[in-house]
Amino acid sequence: DADPFHGVLREPILKVLAVMRGMEIKHDLFPILRLEGMNDKIGQMSHSFPTVFGFFLPEYMPDGRPGEATLVAPEAAIMDMPKTVGFLNGMFSLVKYGLSNCNGGFGAFNGCREGIFSRGVGHLAFSMPYNEASDDD
Repeated sequence: DADPFHGVLREPILKVLAVMRGMEIKHDLFPILRLEGMNDKIGQMSHSFPTVFGFFLPEYMPDGRPGEATLVAPEAAIMDMPKTVGFLNGMFSLVKYGLSNCNGGFGAFNGCREGIFSRGVGHLAFSMPYNEASDDD
């Protein structure tokens, strides 16, 4: 933790997609998942670049310890507190309501009933594999 040269920062849209893939998002009724308002919520959406040069300036140095160590972090250029809160709200909504627009969610439809995913576009379907050997312990 004390080494400012250790670690990695991921783009916000890649974090959202990694959670969806890792937690096995299911979408039976809709052939394509549609994410809504991602530019406003997390500052980024795939194939929606603000300029032809992409999202990030390669020489961007954030404030704090990385900047003091003269490290660059282009991905940090779009992250501010409202977008961090938008990311967290969207992740909590994805877990609680599925892919809907409830409480800042990333989906298009409103289905705000906790654990009932029928009004959302998709839901996270990951479950831990059952291991019979663990019952004997």
